[in-house]
Amino acid sequence: MKKFLLVCVLGLAWISSVMAQEEWKKIESEKSKIRFTIPDQPIVQSKELNGISIEVFSFKDAVTVFGLVASDFSGVGLNFTYSDPTEYYEEMKEGSLVTGSAILLGERSVAYQKMLGKEIEYTQMVGKHEYTYFKRFFFRGKYIYQIAIGGPSRMKRILLDKKNLYFNSIEFI
Repeated sequence: MKKFLLVCVLGLAWISSVMAQEEWKKIESEKSKIRFTIPDQPIVQSKELNGISIEVFSFKDAVTVFGLVASDFSGVGLNFTYSDPTEYYEEMKEGSLVTGSAILLGERSVAYQKMLGKEIEYTQMVGKHEYTYFKRFFFRGKYIYQIAIGGPSRMKRILLDKKNLYFNSIEFI
């Protein structure tokens, strides 16, 4: 009986995560050459800074913040296919941890379709509550992609489920 209940609970959890993902919106940017899914339509902003064209996608639901920043360096003649992105990664990581309350919990390499990226996990105080963030960095051609998700640390299990759905939906086109 216990085994049956465990199978039922696990099955319901799997079905609810699949159903939740089916309801997510597929977002595609021809400009930034990326496709991904999130719970609803994001706010999209385009900016230019020192010759770098930037497209920002952001969405916030009741407890989770999603973000994706695609920076096009073609205007400044930089192509990461032919250069070592380590210096840029270190600067972007430090920029993510710039607030006084940010604490780096971990850092690891991640692979995606023969590309090597980096992922950091950090916490930060937002008001009186601690939030956990996961951010991935990919250097592809003339682009740097920063893909992030965060939410209350006390709800980390839900955050990890959403993180997996979100990060696994990323496709470079």
